Amino acid sequence: MPGAIAAAKTTIPDTAEQRLWPVATVMATGIFATTLVQLQGLGSLPFSDVLMRRMGLNSDQAATFFSLATLPWTFKFLAGLLMDAVPLFGSRRRSYLVLSALAASALWLVMGLEPGNYDVLLALATAMNTAIVFGSTASGGLLVEAGQKFRVSGRLSSLRVFAQNLGAGLGLPLGGLLASHALGWTSAAAILPMMCICISAWFLLREPATVPVEPRRSFGELLSHVALSIGWQVKNVLRRQMLWPAALIFFIQAVPTFRSTCFYEYQTKTLHYSDAELGLLGLAGYGVALLSSGVYAWSCRKMPLRASLYGAIFVTSLSAVPYLFYTPYMPRAMGIESVGTFFQYLAYLPLFDMIVRTTPKGSEALGYSVLIGVWNLGLVIGTKTGPMLYEHVLSGNMSHLIWLNAGVTLAAIIFVYLLPGALVEKREGK
Repeated sequence: MPGAIAAAKTTIPDTAEQRLWPVATVMATGIFATTLVQLQGLGSLPFSDVLMRRMGLNSDQAATFFSLATLPWTFKFLAGLLMDAVPLFGSRRRSYLVLSALAASALWLVMGLEPGNYDVLLALATAMNTAIVFGSTASGGLLVEAGQKFRVSGRLSSLRVFAQNLGAGLGLPLGGLLASHALGWTSAAAILPMMCICISAWFLLREPATVPVEPRRSFGELLSHVALSIGWQVKNVLRRQMLWPAALIFFIQAVPTFRSTCFYEYQTKTLHYSDAELGLLGLAGYGVALLSSGVYAWSCRKMPLRASLYGAIFVTSLSAVPYLFYTPYMPRAMGIESVGTFFQYLAYLPLFDMIVRTTPKGSEALGYSVLIGVWNLGLVIGTKTGPMLYEHVLSGNMSHLIWLNAGVTLAAIIFVYLLPGALVEKREGK
């Protein structure tokens, strides 16, 4: 994080920097916490253990649970629309951050009681994801506002990915250590970072005052005011400039992936890794991946975004290749996780930079969340189709799935070619 943020100091005047740092801190805290406590993070191994070992589900059935529970991330744009159009207590970011963190904490607390019913657990996990979607969306809105205002979209995106990798990197080993214990321990570990969001947003975030709604208006007039505001937000976001970036993001994420429940099954049943060992492997991967933020914070000022995106496609494909050599030998697996995860997140950074540049002014949370929603919709498809092909088409052959993932990813180059030049031909700050 320090390396990614420090790069912004050289070009931002002191007065502007003083306004940037509190926002960047709250944004990074929100991204870190909402990444850490997700089912894909802290909850990944404990929930996989509950579903596949205690409930006896196979990898395809477990993938269905995760896909359904994370579905609220696909509708993230609704949270963005609400934030941009309907300020809460005079705030478009602060109040939503605080309330979403409190709601997610309460739901994690209830899940910690470990209900044995599949449907109840799914409902609670889905509601928890809905709560942290609001926190993540508000953090994204802060990122876009600051990135466009101070022309540091690449470096703030690097900070965002650093915070995301830190959350994911800590979540996996911590989840691995807690997976063999009652789910209540995982619940307790999730509540603490949610409280960090509340504290940082409450004390550091100061937003411009919103135009108050006349208190004497009738209920019908208030509804009309909200409807007009929502209509303007929708019109502001539905622009042609969003089309090809959305297509590129969706295609890359929807490629059938091996980085899902099928790889967990392969690691535990075929290679006989324990949950604690998987947590250490995840820590090794995400620890090295933190370096990717520093690399892109430097490179985004040296080359146009289009060149970075071409490189991202190649690197995304390349990141799958090391997994062909995955073995039960722990040191080799750590090396593979480090190289593969570093390449994967280095490839994500130009995509996040593109999202910040694409988002229309005035609709920062909505525009950003629409594109992230497209990202998550593709991810839901990719994480479901990967295990489905692994179980029913490829007969459990992990190498074939890895080759399929790497080969199909390269086809995304055509979408980069179709991106508008005004969006991707310039370096950061130009």
